Amino acid sequence: MATTASELTLAPMDVLKSENDKYHTFINLGMILAVLTGIEIVVIFFPWNEALILWGLIILSVIKFIAVIAWFMHLIYDKAVLTVLFMSGFVIATGTVIALVALFSYTGDEYDIEAMNESVFEVPVAPPLPEGAKAGHH
Repeated sequence: MATTASELTLAPMDVLKSENDKYHTFINLGMILAVLTGIEIVVIFFPWNEALILWGLIILSVIKFIAVIAWFMHLIYDKAVLTVLFMSGFVIATGTVIALVALFSYTGDEYDIEAMNESVFEVPVAPPLPEGAKAGHH
């Protein structure tokens, strides 16, 4: 059975209502993101445990990220396969960042950074010459 062009299009008022609803959704989401950003800025100055602040900021950032990709990148309106593809890349990237942070933030006792810096920048001294030898002569 063939579909006519009139069956595929919406009535003009339906289109306006749909666009108006999307516009208000974006405005509301923008205000929510602004409030979350304000919360992030204020939380930094609280005299709380640093780990608590860090995890709170990470959670708020993930919430903001998901909101932005879902609505502003229109993933909420796309097929689920596209969302899964995007999120799989996000999970891989997150794992990579976590691994790199863990790798480069190791502060174990086995490594004395100051001693390493001193040995790296130490100017080598030539060994003393044997008795009777003159410098620069063969």
